[in-house]
Amino acid sequence: MSKRKLSPKVAKAIDAALEAIVDQWYLSVSDYYLTPEKKAKNPELERPEELKRFHDESGHRIKFNKGDLDFTYGLALAEGPDSHVLEVSINNKVPNFNYSELVRRLSVHYELNRNKPIEGFKKHKKVLNCDVFSLSEELRNSITVEQREGKADIVRLSFVVRDEHLEDLVSDPTSFMELIRHYCVAPLRSVYAEVFRAKQQRR
Repeated sequence: MSKRKLSPKVAKAIDAALEAIVDQWYLSVSDYYLTPEKKAKNPELERPEELKRFHDESGHRIKFNKGDLDFTYGLALAEGPDSHVLEVSINNKVPNFNYSELVRRLSVHYELNRNKPIEGFKKHKKVLNCDVFSLSEELRNSITVEQREGKADIVRLSFVVRDEHLEDLVSDPTSFMELIRHYCVAPLRSVYAEVFRAKQQRR
């Protein structure tokens, strides 16, 4: 299976998809949070922003900071020595978070789904999720937790991006973005929320 670096065209298409995912996510929830845009329109609002988004050389991020919520999701495409890696991350400041349960649930999810066909591409019904976004055979090696005293902890989910089918897939930007959202982003987002809610219920 191919593991060479991506072409500039494909890398740019992936980065554009990551940017669009963050922008759409931000817009879909912005009604419920105080954002920089709302503060600009209403200077009398003095409390800190509760929702922000960032696009820069480090990738694309959406930050939540409201009540007990204090975390940042990040999406980035990193170039390694012989391949590109798509990294989905959470910078988490919620104390006493159950990371072992988060890793367990993510591992179960991807064990069940990585060998399933990709969704949204009728001409590529035989292409599997793992043919495009590959995880380590030992799934926990693709999920890392960096706990940092006095700073946000970082959870990283890393996919090696395979290039064999990408030229065709990125030619449909909307479906390609949904593939990344559905397979790479949504599981970490939903599992984090599940573990967070379980923590809140035990109070």
